[in-house]
Amino acid sequence: MTTTDSGVRQRTRRAILEAAAALWARDFSASLGDIADRAEVSRSTLHRYFPERQALVDALLLDSQESLEEAWSTAVAASSTPIETLENIMGAIVDLADRILFLFSDPARFEGNPHWRADDDDGMSDLIRAAQASGDLDADIAPTFVMGVMYSLIYVTAESVAAGTLPRHKATETVVRIFRHGLTARS
Repeated sequence: MTTTDSGVRQRTRRAILEAAAALWARDFSASLGDIADRAEVSRSTLHRYFPERQALVDALLLDSQESLEEAWSTAVAASSTPIETLENIMGAIVDLADRILFLFSDPARFEGNPHWRADDDDGMSDLIRAAQASGDLDADIAPTFVMGVMYSLIYVTAESVAAGTLPRHKATETVVRIFRHGLTARS
């Protein structure tokens, strides 16, 4: 296999995964044929990469989790304060709207799947407590509640982007503004 072949294979695999994420974020019952059409590959090509539906589900699960972890790490590295870290994490994650919906729209979808990593905190509570200690977040609100609000806002924002009711380029600004200031009118 040449480097060119390898590059084509990687692009084809990526196109299939992106198509699956886009379709399964909205309808997990979408067929492999629908995914092949969306990826602009033949069904036989899709089956060469993913011989059965579960193989594609597992590959997308792993790829989505890796994408989230990479976005999270990049957001943390680009931050200097706890509140900036929280805001950057929210922005980075909401930018992966299809992946968020694929992973979290059905809590039982990946139950029993050995590839599912359901990390509940990832150090988020510590970041929230640090933002509370610095006065950027209300210290009277439990970190678990703040985390729930954050994840809820991320999910609703991802749904809005996927539905086309919120432009992707406005998602980060919107989720951070609402997290920081609620739904009050801007002054």
